[in-house]
Amino acid sequence: MVTVLLLAGGKSQRMGADKALMRGGVARLRQLAIQCNAKRVITLCGGEGREHMFEGEVWTDPVSCSTLSEVLEWALSSIDGAVQLVCCDAFNLEEDGLKCLLTSNGCVPVDELGFRQPLLANCPANWSAAENDGSVSSLFTRLPSFDMGPLAHQMKNFNGPND
Repeated sequence: MVTVLLLAGGKSQRMGADKALMRGGVARLRQLAIQCNAKRVITLCGGEGREHMFEGEVWTDPVSCSTLSEVLEWALSSIDGAVQLVCCDAFNLEEDGLKCLLTSNGCVPVDELGFRQPLLANCPANWSAAENDGSVSSLFTRLPSFDMGPLAHQMKNFNGPND
């Protein structure tokens, strides 16, 4: 089974609100992961003081990490077995899309516009991240792209209020 890692690190400046709380937020995504039989669900909440906002197992970012790529590198190395990332702005993600990701055996899904979505990566057991050049996408260069077909619209991320 897979550990689902929910990414809920903080308020989005471009969105103007905390995406972790929008459109059902992390609570909806956590419930979705449980419905899909995730072995474990961990919420990465960002800095201290946010852990009370979420249910279940919640991790704060280590003080030694200053970027999202560093936090992901740390978290992925701290979890045994396969990990499915789910970003808090996966507002379109539904059960069929998550199940497809969970059974993909390692990939970075591609959204309906053809863009890789590394914050929805499926990281198989015994996989290791590529060298971190400071960007999130650099960590996942060793994972193949995965065309989600009719589910690709579920892979969209939302960065601004007009998305």
